Amino acid sequence: MITALLGLCTAITYGAADFFAAIASRKIRVVVVTALASITGLVVLLLLSPLLGATFSNEAFFWGLMGGFSSVVALLALYASLALGPISIVSPLGALLSAIVPAVIGVSLLGESFSILGWLAIAMALIAVVLVGFVPSNSKTGEKIELPKPRAIILAIIAGTGIGLAVTALARSPQDSGIAPIIVMRTTASVLLGAIVLLGVWRRKLRAQTQERTKLDRKIWLTVLAAGGLDAMANIFFTLASRSGSLTVTGVLTALYPLGTIILARVVLKEHVAGIQKIGIALTLSASLLLALA
Repeated sequence: MITALLGLCTAITYGAADFFAAIASRKIRVVVVTALASITGLVVLLLLSPLLGATFSNEAFFWGLMGGFSSVVALLALYASLALGPISIVSPLGALLSAIVPAVIGVSLLGESFSILGWLAIAMALIAVVLVGFVPSNSKTGEKIELPKPRAIILAIIAGTGIGLAVTALARSPQDSGIAPIIVMRTTASVLLGAIVLLGVWRRKLRAQTQERTKLDRKIWLTVLAAGGLDAMANIFFTLASRSGSLTVTGVLTALYPLGTIILARVVLKEHVAGIQKIGIALTLSASLLLALA
């Protein structure tokens, strides 16, 4: 029960973080959003470390480093895919891969059980990918439906795979390490992304292009800070969940994060989803639940 509860908490906070990051990525460059969110998350983790504990062993450092490299690729691809949108479609696609990767690793390398329900879930997931990716441009009601761009779908697949590898690295960290692996992961991501941002600034100066497309006003800052803080909390929830139960179950429950993203996209952005896409989304979420039971 505690594993399921923590897994659902992870999903909710991940979904909210992705929504805020997607909004910010529509105003400023994805790499800037990702870097600022990573730094914000690192600050939150450092503030919480005295309360939650952090033991920096060699093993904790190794898995945190692996998670950091994976998360950089994952977050860049994820925020870029969400910025391209529609959020209601690309988010479940990424979540699907983020659920399958830990499940496959848990079964093939960690000896976790995987029943026929798991294979049924994968079959449902493949059907869901087709349904959410190929839809008519207009619904029966005449309502304009935004189609996912091929680039957004590819980025969502890369993001899901990267997220799956990152959370698996956190799950493999020592039980007594506290949030040390998460701190290492966030530090790695902050350094790498910060270097990319600085390199971009330097290149623009060489080209005499010192102006950003959009200034970092107060609203954008708050959006990015929310994304970083929520993502850090989600990492904490996931680590606690994976240490209390199965990696496969925790990974799949975490993959329910599109629920929060989709709801916010529908309420705030008024995104519309075609009937066949709704079926695909339902199949995606159902496949995730079946994986949890497998």
